Amino acid sequence: MRVVVTGTESTYKSTLTKALAQQFSFVHTKEYAREYLEEIAPNTPVDAMPRADYDRIEQGQLQTQKSYGYFDNFEDRIFDTDGITLYIWKADKYGEIDPELLKVPEDVIYFLCYPNVPAGEDRLRIDAQRRTSLHREYLNVLHRLPNTVVHLDQPTLEGRLAYAQKTIEELLNDAV
Repeated sequence: MRVVVTGTESTYKSTLTKALAQQFSFVHTKEYAREYLEEIAPNTPVDAMPRADYDRIEQGQLQTQKSYGYFDNFEDRIFDTDGITLYIWKADKYGEIDPELLKVPEDVIYFLCYPNVPAGEDRLRIDAQRRTSLHREYLNVLHRLPNTVVHLDQPTLEGRLAYAQKTIEELLNDAV
């Protein structure tokens, strides 16, 4: 099973991904953009990000996905975002539509986090006021894909985690 936790910024994606990976012993893959902006190039301006930095993030995210088995179905794994986030980001910030970023294995299961929770403070969060409109983009993109989408619209982290746990348990039981 491959799960991708996706959605707009500040919707508990990273926290959920870590907790679910730990509970179910899934291989865990972090969001490359955060790693790049916090560790590799911490002085990168995020609003407006230079295109060369975005390109490095895109390349790093796609390479990370590939090396962590995004396109293979050998063992259970969970990803903190994937190419869909890059697709939306690239269209929003640079006006480019890149269908290559939507090449997703059909058996990837998406957990879409809704922006109905308070946005946390973080220098990397630049679109907190736009989360609702960006969320509509996630809905539009995911609607075009054949993948299963689990909607995490519970108003608390605890509610989202409980629902995600229950859903993964059901999916794992169905797979046996």
